[in-house]
Amino acid sequence: MCNPQTVAASGPSRPERGPAVPAAPAETTKTAETAPHGGTRVRIPGGTVRDLTHVVGPDWPVFDLYVRPMEIKPLANIAEHEYNALELTYNEHIGTHVDAPRHFDDDGLSVERIPAESLIAPLAVVRVAERAARDHVTELTVDDLLRWESRNGRIPDRAVLAVDSGWAARIDTPGAFLNFDEKDGIYRFPGISVEAAAFLVEERSVVGVGVDSPSLDPGSRPADPYTHRVLLPAGKYGIECLAGLDTVPDAGAVVVVGAPRHTGGTGGPARVLAFL
Repeated sequence: MCNPQTVAASGPSRPERGPAVPAAPAETTKTAETAPHGGTRVRIPGGTVRDLTHVVGPDWPVFDLYVRPMEIKPLANIAEHEYNALELTYNEHIGTHVDAPRHFDDDGLSVERIPAESLIAPLAVVRVAERAARDHVTELTVDDLLRWESRNGRIPDRAVLAVDSGWAARIDTPGAFLNFDEKDGIYRFPGISVEAAAFLVEERSVVGVGVDSPSLDPGSRPADPYTHRVLLPAGKYGIECLAGLDTVPDAGAVVVVGAPRHTGGTGGPARVLAFL
């Protein structure tokens, strides 16, 4: 369920590991207009597309105090109705999904109001998987961000900053993704520190922040989602449960976030694609 798909596009093939992938040269890029009425133009690299989206179904692990598992019911079939259709019942915050600012701010943008030009962005990936393997509740720090910038330059304006903690690989092991500690009564998965969130809001100009773990906040403080409270009321969107971040470069890719457009939404499942 967790393996991201790789879709071939026009241009040369790329190595699997992100850091080894160079930014696409100018002649292999194409320009996409992100809004129909005078929107910003974004340069999308040619070459390879990586699908950063998990497949979601009834077996997707959920925080059962707040969220029920997804239900998929047959609605029509070829033999009886001459077409196939399914009925889906699911929470907005399940699988690979967007957290809209409204999720933590009554006055924030609901998901259908997030500007289209904010959903196509440079992708910056910070890697903490080695540390997360040792410390399951490790948090992205300001030092992690500054080290990334020492190698790659300043985090691009209007970027999506994503954290590769290696957590996506745990989705196929029952219990490993939420990683609930029965003894201590807490979840143990990585997230983003409040200090790093504040740095991205106050010192940089990202449009969104993503993680491959179940939440922007580490699992050790589910009742105190401070990172959400820093990022979302500041107008940033979040992406949780990303897949395949280890297949994209630290810098140079462009991400397209296929956010849903239902009225008043606090978020919703998304198809997230990276163009290398």
